[in-house]
Amino acid sequence: MTRIRICQLITDLRLAGAERCVYELSRRLDKARFDVQVVGLRGGSVADMLAEARIGVTVLGLRGKWDVVKLGALTGLLRRERIDILHTHLFHADLAGRPAARLAAVPHVIHTVHVAEARFRPWQFAYARFLGGCCDRIVCVSRSVRDHHARRSGLPLWRYAVIPNGIDVEAFSRDEASRRRLRDQWGVAGDQVLFAFAARLDRQKGIDTLLAAMTHLAARGAPRRLVIAGDGPERPIVENFIAHGEGGAHARMLGFVQDVRGLLSAADVLVMPSRWEGFGLAAAEAMAASLPVIATDVPGLREVVVDARTGVVVQSGDAMALAGAIEQLAADADLRRRLGRAGLQRVSEMYRIETCVAAHEALYQEVAAGPQGARPPQPAPGA
Repeated sequence: MTRIRICQLITDLRLAGAERCVYELSRRLDKARFDVQVVGLRGGSVADMLAEARIGVTVLGLRGKWDVVKLGALTGLLRRERIDILHTHLFHADLAGRPAARLAAVPHVIHTVHVAEARFRPWQFAYARFLGGCCDRIVCVSRSVRDHHARRSGLPLWRYAVIPNGIDVEAFSRDEASRRRLRDQWGVAGDQVLFAFAARLDRQKGIDTLLAAMTHLAARGAPRRLVIAGDGPERPIVENFIAHGEGGAHARMLGFVQDVRGLLSAADVLVMPSRWEGFGLAAAEAMAASLPVIATDVPGLREVVVDARTGVVVQSGDAMALAGAIEQLAADADLRRRLGRAGLQRVSEMYRIETCVAAHEALYQEVAAGPQGARPPQPAPGA
């Protein structure tokens, strides 16, 4: 049987949500049916992870958006490797990938949208509409991302496929030894409720809203213990809060954390105050660790975290509502346990990595079997 040659093209290979999804998908695809390699416009630690997993990986080292020499190298790679399907992830990889695929005569292109972009980026949707015929299918990581993208791009819904992200559920099960070790290291008593934030430190993730909520709680005489995992442009804001802010003495900056399972094992609640998302991978991982999640009511994230069932959902940017949710969960251990159990059940049923991989395999085979840009088979009336 001839294997389908797939190239996963992504903007860079730093360890973040979309990049982790590419890593898990690439190493889990059925090697008997698919020959997969990964190309990053820029590098990062995921390139080393892929190499260790014996997945072919190429870093183009793009110096700028219009690095023509490197874009020419991408075209040459696609042609030389006789790629059957180019699967692009994130906007700049798609911007480079679709023209390169046409020049290299790649038969099929798939693009994954990982976020419901809330910033003013009209050119991205104009580009998607302009080159809509060059893409066989647009994969969205949630229904709300699909609806958001289709509304902004004007493309018909048949061009889209919804494949939720998946995680290795068992890999995030609570580790009691790590819980004791890390809490001792951080000076957190056994009966203290520890809240965790784990994301890139930028405006999208709402770290400023969380710090405002913690300041409000401290002013009321109810400070809460918080660990902050991540790095990014708003790190100075976090460091200033810890050094000088009201309630800062109860927060700890961890920086980039490799041991996500250990972090979630040590915590009691994950706080995800995002302004926009696509799916909410950190929320699913926390649910796999039996943690309740405080999340914001934004596309994608609201599909993962169910208010009053697996966590508490508040309006994005509302520091007072976020503080109230923190207080609610801090005061009620039974509620935390109930939400945590329901979260584990939900992620086990809906967001397993095996389900995500199987859906991609089915899509690849369907696309490879048809002409470029073909409409997917439609169910019979009444089916």
